[in-house]
Amino acid sequence: MDSQELKQRLDAYLAENFLEVEEESFTSEAPKACMSVARYRLARKIDFDKIFETNKGETFSEMMTRLVGESGEKNSVVYNRAQIDRQLFSRIKKNKNYQPSKDTVIALALALKLDITKAKEFLASAGYTLTKSKRDLIISFFIENKIFDMNLLNDYLYEYNQPVLLGR
Repeated sequence: MDSQELKQRLDAYLAENFLEVEEESFTSEAPKACMSVARYRLARKIDFDKIFETNKGETFSEMMTRLVGESGEKNSVVYNRAQIDRQLFSRIKKNKNYQPSKDTVIALALALKLDITKAKEFLASAGYTLTKSKRDLIISFFIENKIFDMNLLNDYLYEYNQPVLLGR
């Protein structure tokens, strides 16, 4: 798919799924609290207990190690593709209770070329979910369409004025 077709499909996906929150609709007493509630309501419902049970109680670290093994890729290929350094990857593997950032989990999901269901389970194992925010929808679009190029994803995040992954 060329870049023009990709942009058109992404625009259509965002138009269909993005729920823009009107800031004026909030009262002046507690706009931050209202925004938090609105963002919470935008989150896709996720059953963390079911995911924990499905993953047999795996921690994020254990799940990552298993998925890397199942991928057949070398560790170095995965962390290079995720654009994270060897030390961070090693820290995650060695510390079963390591709490990665959401961006790190997304980068690893892309590097492991996970489908959207596995990517959501992977995020959930670290306590995260993909919401209906514009940034998360762009990420979801890329994963759903099996576009695992982090540089291309970052280009589109930048184009839509969204923070790029891992601060790049």
